[in-house]
Amino acid sequence: MSADRWPELRDEDRWLIAAMEQRLRSTTQSSEQLMARARELREEADSTNIVGVRDSCFALADRYEAAAATRLPAR
Repeated sequence: MSADRWPELRDEDRWLIAAMEQRLRSTTQSSEQLMARARELREEADSTNIVGVRDSCFALADRYEAAAATRLPAR
């Protein structure tokens, strides 16, 4: 699953992306919880006209969905 690029950040703020990605890798949330949060983020993105907020919500929702996919049981 490919995820949208994160919105552009200043170099001094890039630690935030690394911290968020680490947090998603180590979360104990179930795939259902992660997918529910992704849906909330997509709804938030759809309800705003603020481009930076919308782009960030979509990118984060993609990351939540990718994390959920890694937790799904193999069939």
